[in-house]
Amino acid sequence: MARSIADIKRTMTDAFMADAVIRNKYGFAEDETFDDAFSVVSLESILFYIVAACCHVLEVLFDRFTADVDGQVRSAIVASVPWYHRLALDFQYGDALVYDEKTCQYVYPHEDSKKRLVKYVAVRDRGNSIEMLVSADKNGLPAPLSKDVQTAFEEYMNRVKIAGVVMAIKSLPADQLQIDATIRIDPMMLRSNGAQISSGQYPVVEAIKAYLQGIVYGGTFNKTKLVDAIQLAEGVVDIELGACKYSDDGGKTWKLIAGNNYTSVGGSFIATGLENSLRYVV
Repeated sequence: MARSIADIKRTMTDAFMADAVIRNKYGFAEDETFDDAFSVVSLESILFYIVAACCHVLEVLFDRFTADVDGQVRSAIVASVPWYHRLALDFQYGDALVYDEKTCQYVYPHEDSKKRLVKYVAVRDRGNSIEMLVSADKNGLPAPLSKDVQTAFEEYMNRVKIAGVVMAIKSLPADQLQIDATIRIDPMMLRSNGAQISSGQYPVVEAIKAYLQGIVYGGTFNKTKLVDAIQLAEGVVDIELGACKYSDDGGKTWKLIAGNNYTSVGGSFIATGLENSLRYVV
């Protein structure tokens, strides 16, 4: 940001008064300042003001140039993963796009947040194509788009995307997880079925659900982080994690998660059958 003329002049006069040779030539006193030594109409003060004013004008011009460049950069199309992510969230169901001659882009003439039904987006760059997972929101959780909404969204993305880019758009149910674990509990806090004695709630189950809901849409399930989340639950002493399985077809087939991580096909996760797969021991 451009400095004021007074600030620029003060910087120069401070340096002027700090120079030992100049102080000796002028015969300044030990603690004498520029304003003490020179009046505002002195030749030195006028010269410093002229130079400071020129510097101020130059800094203002630089600020305006920088702002202009930043504006052009922000308005330019950058076909990056974050750019596609923002475009997906801007989709408005039921509204028609118009072509903007200035930016050479398709845009909505009016913004309406109530029509923005896509709430969750995950974009994956596959090299020759862009894969996109999208979901609506239902009770705070990702839910597949209806057929009509997905069809409209696909047409929208084909309009606004970079020409020549192949789009693969999916809107799927959450992947289901089966989590087997043996949990050592404090019997003074939890019952043998995992219920909290004081409230009747199930802190381990709630911890698992909270961890899965906290995974970024399109993100990765991690066994280590799951164990950490369970160990923080009230009444848990220790945990031995068993087999973890996933299903991406609605529970028809189950596959073992062999490694430590699993990236969802549908973009999100839900745990099923916890009342049978969690064992509580003292």
